[in-house]
Amino acid sequence: MNNEIPKGLVFSTKSPQRKKRALVLITVLCILQVCLIWPIYPLFASPTPQILGFPLSFVWVILILVLAFISVFKFFRKDIVEES
Repeated sequence: MNNEIPKGLVFSTKSPQRKKRALVLITVLCILQVCLIWPIYPLFASPTPQILGFPLSFVWVILILVLAFISVFKFFRKDIVEES
């Protein structure tokens, strides 16, 4: 048993492809997070345009949430396929 404490950011020791996918996932999630704060969010903060009765700002947040879910789900599915 190796009791050494790893240094740096540790995702997994499984494969280099998984590490690359994890870095891509983290990058995508960071970009999506930035889309929810200044300076991008104020572009969609107007209550005037409505989509299905919801203000554009609400639809923007829901869109970012759905994109984050899809990104994590794709990463999870690729991880399951790689394991089996």
